[in-house]
Amino acid sequence: MRGVFRRCGCRDSQGRQYGVLPEDPSPAQLTRACPDMLRDDKSGKGHGRWSYRISAKFDPVTKKRRQINGPTFKTKSEAQKARNLAIVKVDTGTFITPSKETFAEYLPGWLERRRTTGDGLQPSTYSNYKRYVHRDLVPSGLGSMKLGDIRRYHINAFIQQLIEDGRGAVTVRRIVAVIQGSLKAATASDRIASNPATMLELPKVDHKEFEPWEAEQVGEFLDTAGEHRLGSIFEVAVFTGLRRGELLGLRWEDVDLERREVIVRRSRSTYGEGPTKTDSGRRRVALDDRAVGVLQAWEIVQHLEADSWGSDCVPSGYVFTYANGGPVKPQYVTRLFEKLRKKADLPAMTFHGLRHQQASLQLAAGTPLAVVSKRLGHSSIGITADIYSHLLRSTEHEAANNASALVRPRRAVAHTVHTQGGEKTKEAVPLRAETASDLLLNRSG
Repeated sequence: MRGVFRRCGCRDSQGRQYGVLPEDPSPAQLTRACPDMLRDDKSGKGHGRWSYRISAKFDPVTKKRRQINGPTFKTKSEAQKARNLAIVKVDTGTFITPSKETFAEYLPGWLERRRTTGDGLQPSTYSNYKRYVHRDLVPSGLGSMKLGDIRRYHINAFIQQLIEDGRGAVTVRRIVAVIQGSLKAATASDRIASNPATMLELPKVDHKEFEPWEAEQVGEFLDTAGEHRLGSIFEVAVFTGLRRGELLGLRWEDVDLERREVIVRRSRSTYGEGPTKTDSGRRRVALDDRAVGVLQAWEIVQHLEADSWGSDCVPSGYVFTYANGGPVKPQYVTRLFEKLRKKADLPAMTFHGLRHQQASLQLAAGTPLAVVSKRLGHSSIGITADIYSHLLRSTEHEAANNASALVRPRRAVAHTVHTQGGEKTKEAVPLRAETASDLLLNRSG
C-alpha cells in the first residue's frame, strides 16, 4: 500500500482487523474496509486515522527495497503534508528510518554507553541514573512507546504525573535530565529525526538562601567536634571549603604541608572513587596556619594508631580514616556531623553547609570573588556569584565607602551638614554654596 490511507482498530465478526482504506480504493479494498469508514456522514468521515507509506529505494546492506510507514494523523491533509516531506527527505538522502526500539529497550544500552564513552559518568551519577531508568522510566507509559513516536506532550504528561505522585521538583528535574540526555543521544545517532525533549514544562525549584553560622558559632562547633577522634575533618572542611567527596578522596600524597596546600584530584562517594566532576574541580587549595596545624597533629595521631593496630592495620593512604587505617564511609561523616551539630546546639545545617561556611568567611574577610570561586572549584565566577549573591549584599556598602574614600572631595559641605549642627554648619558652608532651603526661598521669591 502506497500513498495516504485511513485505518482503524475495528475487527469483523471473525475477529480479524479490517483492511486500510486508501485515497482511491479498489472494489476489493472497499470490501475489506471497516463499514464505519464507508459511511458518508460526519461520523464515517471522522472514523479512523490517516497515515502514509512510501518507497525508500534499496537498503544498502540487505539490498532489499525499503518501505516507509508513517505515523498516524487526524486528518488527510496532515498525512499528505508529512508524506510529501518524507519523499523530499528520501530524495535528498536526509530521511531517517524511525527506530523500532521502545524507549524502555533503548535506555539501558544508552546508559552503559554514557558511562563508558566521552567524559563518562561519576559513580554516584551513574547509580542515580540507573535507578531512575529502571524504577521510573522503563515501567512507565513513556517507556512502552517507540522512540520515534514520543512527542513533547507525552513527556510533559509524564512530568505532570510525577508531580501528582508527590515527587519533589529536584527529583523530577533529575529524571527529566535522563530523558533529555538519552533522546539527545538518540537524535545524534539517527535513531530519531528530532529531539522532543526540549522546551518542557518543568516544575520550579525553590532555592533557599544559605544562612551561615556566625563566626562564634563556627568556633563553638569546632570546639565540640574537637572532642571527637575525627574532629579534624570538620576543621579542614571549614577552612578549605572542600566537598565531602573531595575530603574523603584526599590522600597524604596530595597534601604538601611545606607549601601549605592540598591538591584536589579525586572524589570518593558511597559508589566508589573517581576523578573530580569537572576540570575546575582539580585544583590546589591553600592552607591557613590553623589547617596546617590540624593536619600535622592528625598525621601524628594516625601514625600512633597504626603502631597500636600493628599487623591488623589496613593502610589506605587516605588522610581521613578509621582507627585501623581503612577509609571512612561517606554516610558516617554525614551522621557524625549532625550528631555534633546537635550536641553544640547550633542552627540546622548540612555537612555540605561547611563548604558554604568557608565561602561566607572568605567573603566577610574581603577575599575577591574570583579567588573564592577558584578556591571552591567552581567552573565559573558566575556560579559563585549566583550562589552567594545574598552574602555579597552585606559588603556592598563597605565597598561603596571604600571606593569613594579614594577621591578627596572638592569641599566638605555634605560631610559638614550631616555631622555638625547649629551655627557651626552655617560657618562651614562656603559663601558660593546655597542650601536646599535657600534655593526654595529664592525660587518662591
